[in-house]
Amino acid sequence: MFTHLLKMLWNKRRANGLIFLEILLSFFVLFGVFAFFTYNLDRYRSPLGMESEDRVGIRVDLPDGLDSLAAMELQERIKQDLLAIPAVRNASWLGPVNPFGYSNWNSHIQNDTMSIRTMMMFADHDYAQTLAIPMTEGRWFTPADYGGKYQPVVVNKAFKDDLFPDREGLVGLKFDMNGISWEIVGVTGDFKYLSNFAENEPLTFFPQIHMMAGKDKEPFEMMILELAPNSLGATEETIYNQLVQATKSTDVVIWDMEKDRRKANRSTVIPIVILLIISGFLLVNIALGLFGVLFTQIGRRRAEIGLRKALGASAGEVTTQFILELLIVAGSALLLGTFFAIQVPLLELTPLPGRYFYLGIVGAVITVLVLVVVCSLIPSRQAAGLHPALVLHED
Repeated sequence: MFTHLLKMLWNKRRANGLIFLEILLSFFVLFGVFAFFTYNLDRYRSPLGMESEDRVGIRVDLPDGLDSLAAMELQERIKQDLLAIPAVRNASWLGPVNPFGYSNWNSHIQNDTMSIRTMMMFADHDYAQTLAIPMTEGRWFTPADYGGKYQPVVVNKAFKDDLFPDREGLVGLKFDMNGISWEIVGVTGDFKYLSNFAENEPLTFFPQIHMMAGKDKEPFEMMILELAPNSLGATEETIYNQLVQATKSTDVVIWDMEKDRRKANRSTVIPIVILLIISGFLLVNIALGLFGVLFTQIGRRRAEIGLRKALGASAGEVTTQFILELLIVAGSALLLGTFFAIQVPLLELTPLPGRYFYLGIVGAVITVLVLVVVCSLIPSRQAAGLHPALVLHED
């Protein structure tokens, strides 16, 4: 029977060729959409590494001309005044790289013993508590660490996994950078400060002393506050007035970190939604095309169907024949498409891990096969319902 089906398909190769190309094109589109979707879904489901709800970011303009000690004293005074507000639970100063702020710094640490490329963030000793950052090893740095021979830093899980996968623990690891000797005192879990869809990259948290050690001696001018739930609207004006009074400047900006997080996610969510809509329209067009081709073929093959039924073929056998014909054409297109699609992870043509492309292939194949079966079932059942006596007597 299979050989007979192949001969019939070859005889109708022009019509089947269009179906072949349509399914092949749909496979490539679905393959890319599924790979992109599963990759970003995996990124979104991985821990963000901090809390953004009931947190606000603040940017102030500290007075010019302050030396390092005066700047840090003013920062501490501002922090304590803000903590005196009933709705403010925690406060932390941070450097120019703030969560969901579209900015990042990176550095290359290289000496005789190691070569490390790492993203950089700058924060004070209350940063982990303010953002509820979980620690997997060690602790966050404290003011007591600043006076030692080695200045403290904290790194994230990706720093350990990517750069020191064979080392049991990183606490106590020492290195030199910009003329300062540093020591790792803690390791956080995942930490994605750009968006929920960002990759977990090696990241190092430096205290303010790193910013104050350079010739520019730039103090932190941004803060993060943890507020009581749903209290931003009632306390924003109080916070603003407090900061204006302390800095003698009205250049104060306050923003909701949770809104910033959702805004940062849009650059990925919007393309995903667009791709899903395009894929939906594509599948609808393919379904309509399959329906049209099958109904046309049934109309042209009524005599053949009537003859088969007159010779004893059951309705189920007629239905199976039409479904198998379409599955053979679809299977051929899927095999060719899979051959080319599998080259992407094998040749490492993109930086994405290969498993997402394999998931994309599986998802595309299953979707196309389900669509083909569903679209062929209704016309083939209609063909199976034709009465042989009526069909064979048609002119």
